[in-house]
Amino acid sequence: MVELSVRTQILRTTVRGLLADRAQSDPDRLYCIDAERSVCVGELDAEVSRVAAHLAELGVGRGARVMLGLPNSMPHISVLFALLELGALWVPLNVRLRGAPLEHVIDDCAATHVIVRVGSESEDAVHRALAAKRAPFEQQSLGGLGEAYGGIGVVTPSRPEATPDVESGTCAVLYTSGTTGPAKGVQVTDRMLLASALGCVEAAGPVPGDRMYLWEPVYHIGGAQVLLLPLFADVSIAMAKGFSASRFWTDVAHLDATHIHYLGGILQMLLNQPPSPAEQRHRVRVGWGAGATPSIWAQCERRFGITLRECYGMTETSSVVTVNRDGPEFGAGLPLPWFELRLDGGDDGVRGAGEILVRGTLPGLVTPGYLNNPAATSKAAAGEWWRTGDLGRVAETNHLHFAGRSSDSIRRRGENVSAWEVENVFAVHPNVAQCAAVGVAAEVGEQEIKLFVAPEGDRAVDPHELVRWARERLADFQLPRYVELVGELPLTPSRRVAKGQLSRTVDAAIDLHDAASQGKPAS
Repeated sequence: MVELSVRTQILRTTVRGLLADRAQSDPDRLYCIDAERSVCVGELDAEVSRVAAHLAELGVGRGARVMLGLPNSMPHISVLFALLELGALWVPLNVRLRGAPLEHVIDDCAATHVIVRVGSESEDAVHRALAAKRAPFEQQSLGGLGEAYGGIGVVTPSRPEATPDVESGTCAVLYTSGTTGPAKGVQVTDRMLLASALGCVEAAGPVPGDRMYLWEPVYHIGGAQVLLLPLFADVSIAMAKGFSASRFWTDVAHLDATHIHYLGGILQMLLNQPPSPAEQRHRVRVGWGAGATPSIWAQCERRFGITLRECYGMTETSSVVTVNRDGPEFGAGLPLPWFELRLDGGDDGVRGAGEILVRGTLPGLVTPGYLNNPAATSKAAAGEWWRTGDLGRVAETNHLHFAGRSSDSIRRRGENVSAWEVENVFAVHPNVAQCAAVGVAAEVGEQEIKLFVAPEGDRAVDPHELVRWARERLADFQLPRYVELVGELPLTPSRRVAKGQLSRTVDAAIDLHDAASQGKPAS
């Protein structure tokens, strides 16, 4: 691990400054390898400056708000670092967003540019979103940078009349699911990005020559933080195009990775695969992340021959707040030296169970707030402390044990899903009078979405047709797996749906993943 004095010094620089320093001191150090090429730190630094100059010619500069939605690739990484060099606001775009949720993000950040892959579904979704807003736009190509950039388009909507202010030091806005409203834009500082990567170094414990397997989309903090690891330690990145449970260990071995990052149900998906010689024929020593139960922890270490390190954190708190390097009985571990945590609602504010509150020991380690959403910011900010909305308890050893979420949010396949956003889409269907979305236990990790639907009058609702209708309006991870038809939904005195009275079982629901059900209750 990095000495504390060195860690503190690193947290006082900038992401772009750190890349420039590493390029000057060790330009030939390997930065990243993928199926097509390898790139050294010096090459990346030069490429970033070249891309930044080209983007500046297209009008991208300080104050620009650039939504970046590309698949994992070296051009994606170069464009990302170039935006930071130019002082533009980097807004990662989840390429699976569609319809109203996408329109909301474009509006909320007042996007000046949207960078997407030409001919992709994401490009089509952006064009549709702008058309729905009747917003004229132009599109240019990054092809002038060479063949690798030829398929990348820069969509420039008409300039918004007003743009929301961002707090000083903010270099990015990462959208995370709202719980009682649309997605919220988390303002992320340069120091938060650095701290997220430094937290990964503390969790992974790499040695010189190690290689970090990157399968997560770079538009998630879990993927973005890995991009900075070679700037902190003598390690490199092994970048995959995405996650495949069936090919996982083969891909890991092919790219010679030594470390993997996991989230939610990923480990369970790997355990559900048929045993294969490939799961032992690799160099992976360590997996770090969040969501490993003690049972899964033990199974993975025994079957795959790796050591797990569990963490806790969220985008709003620089991604990694605690690290457990001691074993499954110690939960999510101890706070990193640059964070403090306490529990609100415990017996004495520390012991017992309660909501997890976090604060940094340096400024800029916790988000300055949600973009354009002072109400949500004031609800979460408690002086120097940040209310996470998560529940936990702290053991006598001071290790944190995560105990679930206190909010109306659903965690599915590594994504936070706003029940509110899902409900708003289905509520406008002419055959739906009422609807409510809840999270139910998944067969593999985390949760699935269950939607309760009360039909309008005597109109018929076919769950399969209903969800097909929603596919153009929601991302795939926002689509419910289960639909239960009811006469009416229970309401509170204030006429809100009483979700506590809704069943979390699926016995009376239609399982839309079961093609054989065709309207029969799930078993």
